[in-house]
Amino acid sequence: MSKKSEHSPMNHNRHGSALEHGKAHEHDHRCWTRRSFLSTLGIGALGSGLMVGGIPVNAMARTKFLNRLVAADNDRVLVLIQLSGGNDGLNTIIPVENDIYYNKRPTIGIRKQDSILLSDDIGMHPAMSGLESLWGDGNMAVIHNVGYEDADRSHARSTDIWTTASDSDVNLGTGWAGRYLVEDNPDIIANPPEFPLGVRLGGSANIFQSEFGNLGVTFGGAEQFARFLEQGGFYDEENVPQNEFGRSLSFARKIANSSFKYLESIQNAADSSQNLGEYPDSGLSRSLSVVARLIRGGLKTKVFLVSKGGFDTHNNQGNVDGGHAGLLADIADSVNAFYADLAADDLQNRAMTMTFSEFGRTLDENSSGGTDHGSSAPVMIFGPVNGGQYGQHSDLTELDGSGDPVFSTDYRTIYSSILNNWFGLEINDTETVLQGEFQQLGFVDGTVTSNQYSSRPETFRLEQNYPNPFNPETTIRFTLSEPQAVSLKVYDTNGRLIKILADKKMRAGEHSLRFNATDLPSGTYLYNLTTDQGSQTRKMTLIK
Repeated sequence: MSKKSEHSPMNHNRHGSALEHGKAHEHDHRCWTRRSFLSTLGIGALGSGLMVGGIPVNAMARTKFLNRLVAADNDRVLVLIQLSGGNDGLNTIIPVENDIYYNKRPTIGIRKQDSILLSDDIGMHPAMSGLESLWGDGNMAVIHNVGYEDADRSHARSTDIWTTASDSDVNLGTGWAGRYLVEDNPDIIANPPEFPLGVRLGGSANIFQSEFGNLGVTFGGAEQFARFLEQGGFYDEENVPQNEFGRSLSFARKIANSSFKYLESIQNAADSSQNLGEYPDSGLSRSLSVVARLIRGGLKTKVFLVSKGGFDTHNNQGNVDGGHAGLLADIADSVNAFYADLAADDLQNRAMTMTFSEFGRTLDENSSGGTDHGSSAPVMIFGPVNGGQYGQHSDLTELDGSGDPVFSTDYRTIYSSILNNWFGLEINDTETVLQGEFQQLGFVDGTVTSNQYSSRPETFRLEQNYPNPFNPETTIRFTLSEPQAVSLKVYDTNGRLIKILADKKMRAGEHSLRFNATDLPSGTYLYNLTTDQGSQTRKMTLIK
């Protein structure tokens, strides 16, 4: 067990983490809000005055891994949606059969009959109806009860932990995305790319921080991006007083604009494309519309970060209606519009989208009809995924010292799965980026686009069943590299054998088998493929 920093607040008993703490809570928020505001002003990319070994660096070099990506024409994109303030995960993905949940939340709890059911015992907030089509088509995954050991309830500190991928008692100066982008070449930078490796429209600046500087081109939001396109830069070089001061100001603005790298590639991508779908009128939607436009325009940026605030719901949170419902509806409608836009010209499989928030909320509702800073929460993944539920929702009996759920899924397992299975980073390099070894989850659908750099030689592959969720039939597909003995079996979550679908020697190539669950109750089931060369297991969800 690592030693916990004495300055790192571990629970919501920390003075300032709850609404009832008065001035201390206000001070906590002022510090967090000021920090968030300053980070949005960090409009820059690597290269402005940066020195490495006494040599000026103008842009980030292609790393060996980036060179591999370019050579492979890998066009996969990760879009991160930061939910700032601490999203209430228990009212987002709801344990609709758990009496403890309803006893602890007599006012704000969401009834089962009001929920969008993902399974018999798990529901989704009804305001997120915009995600039903993604879920039904197998393009949405929910990872339950995500967090880390010794959860920190400070907005700023917990955001740092999530964006740097650190333990709660470790302070890292670099972000996990920044380390990913420079992993293979920490030396003097040469041969710079002509495009930014990260683009940020709001959210935490730390995520793209590297040992060589910040690798993300930053816009305060979609509105600032629109001004950038109008002016051809961040600052207007022409609209200045017609005097000596104006000429000096124009020159200063010209220098400032030229110091931001990659402007031409962003401008060209935006000018050569347009959105092909309608978006709701919200800041998050406008930011996602920018991302869609840049993807369509051919910008080769690998990671985008957008953000939505307002999730610090200490009071008047509401249940099926109210402030939190409005926030969740915006996420659902914005994500749905984003993928509909990309699908207009078959780009939807290029972008994987992940939500994250610095922490969840307390199990107990407070006296102000809200919730305070909590611990674990779900993460939602959209796009080219093996849809369904991963991990286990808390049973609300295993609680920490503050009475909140103990996490069961380390947040870095999600990063590890994305780096290794989506971007194709080698396992040892992924472990270097995340500074440790973390379990792989199966939510990435690695078959949707080409990627010649697999993390390991494939001798057999088990696909996610389709459709998933299903009722009452689904198809399970797998591929064998050579003829061999195969066993394909279905189990329930208690390990009881439900059905043997195959138990014989089979030819090399692709195979598909049907599974009929007419006589089974709704719920989560496991299917296991065992071959001479190993074994793989996946989950599937039956909803009747």
